[in-house]
Amino acid sequence: MFVAALFDPLSVVVLCLIVAMIGAAALWLRGGQNHFHALVGGLSVLRRVGAQLHHEHPIRKRLEAAPVVDLSFEEIARLMVGDRVEPAARALILLRERVGWIERFAQYAIHLGILGTVFALVSSDPTDLEGFRARLPIALGTTFWGLIGALVLSALAGACESLLERASTYVREALLEGLEREPAPAPDVSVDAPTEEG
Repeated sequence: MFVAALFDPLSVVVLCLIVAMIGAAALWLRGGQNHFHALVGGLSVLRRVGAQLHHEHPIRKRLEAAPVVDLSFEEIARLMVGDRVEPAARALILLRERVGWIERFAQYAIHLGILGTVFALVSSDPTDLEGFRARLPIALGTTFWGLIGALVLSALAGACESLLERASTYVREALLEGLEREPAPAPDVSVDAPTEEG
């Protein structure tokens, strides 16, 4: 009876929607992991950039004033403009936006489960006790899939947030390592005044 409730047509519809949301979230996480590895592989760029930041550069001032400050990936991506790891930083910016969608998917999964439950109960005839009892397992099947989907999606959202936090820590440390080096001297742009020759 339990298996029949889980694979009732209404429960299967809820399950398919939840599997689609989980699939999208898993793809986003996988792509984020690939870009994370690309970014970590290119941290030497950030060390070099950090070493080249002038003493008056705002990012250098922020890091030196409070090393625990969390630079946004947007700022980091700007520092790496034109380098091969810039797309990885930009992809992680996009993943940060998608975490919000994964969390919404978890909420939608719960709502779909409850909606299926309410629909199964409302569509049954409360005066027909046997019919009502027959619809009850179907209602519970949609709730089951909704809750399972919400748990999986919440775990995926947590994995994405953990990945972004590790990436942020790595890039901050790479920038700090670069700042510990002496910055490259600024090019001398002074021009000698022209002299009159007699």
